[in-house]
Amino acid sequence: MERQDIEVFLALAQELHFTRTAERLRVAPASVSQTIKKLERRFGAPLLDRSTRGWS
Repeated sequence: MERQDIEVFLALAQELHFTRTAERLRVAPASVSQTIKKLERRFGAPLLDRSTRGWS
């Protein structure tokens, strides 16, 4: 696992929003999404619930 992957996850946990996380890290929103998907594949489980009603 790379340091940048952890930084993306922690920023997303604080922001609770993919676009705001991307803006904060100055990357594309797709990059944030891809990083989270990569981490989920690595751990074999979802790291968050992507629901339209908020975060779990």
